[in-house]
Amino acid sequence: MDSKNKAFTKVAKYYDLVMQDFDYREMVDYLDDLIMDAGGDRTTILSIGCGTGEELLFFHQLGYTISGLDNSKEMIEVAKEKLPFMEIYCMDMVDFKLENRVDNIISTFDSINNILDDKSLERCFKSVYNSLNRGGLFLFDFNTVYTFIHDWKGVRTEEGEGYEMIYESEFNYNTMICDTLIKFFIEEEDKHIKFSELHREKGYTEETMKNLLKKVGFKVVKSVPFLKKKGVKTSEVSRYQIVAKKV
Repeated sequence: MDSKNKAFTKVAKYYDLVMQDFDYREMVDYLDDLIMDAGGDRTTILSIGCGTGEELLFFHQLGYTISGLDNSKEMIEVAKEKLPFMEIYCMDMVDFKLENRVDNIISTFDSINNILDDKSLERCFKSVYNSLNRGGLFLFDFNTVYTFIHDWKGVRTEEGEGYEMIYESEFNYNTMICDTLIKFFIEEEDKHIKFSELHREKGYTEETMKNLLKKVGFKVVKSVPFLKKKGVKTSEVSRYQIVAKKV
């Protein structure tokens, strides 16, 4: 096993492999429904923290004009090969500025949790706000503190065709940051590839998200458990889905 790599660098080449069992169609149809329910249109859409851009393939099939933004050069290279016609930006989601505004901005797979302090999160929301047309929508999901305390506690394993991953997570109650060492074991033809990456996420509350969105000018349209349409009265929610509108 080699030394720890920066998150989303070495795994970029194998990201679609380890995500092969995820139902992108279900997620994209869900987000598309939320956009339609909020009065949006299938026009321009930007994914921040887009990674390899797999979900954008499905948005493209629905008629959206797609674009992506990520700060991992390695992930962007994969996305460019997959979607050569797509506009893609190598930028940090905390501070970015587009030449042309869009109607929809999304962030998926708890990418927002990679922002590790409230001030940076507010700057991200401001960048999103400034990049949307009036009436534009911002949709993102995020992991709650409950996730890191209960769902990610200790050691977890995941495996599929051609890969295995071991997650070793440690949550800091003072900083609300979870450090997860992910060990990857990849089977590639006759090769056995092993490497690890350190991933860091901060746990946020629904209240914090709503307050910061409102502070920069958004109206919160919907806040529900991920892949659900209606809210629930419980503290045991692992991941929320937020829909906010620029007003």
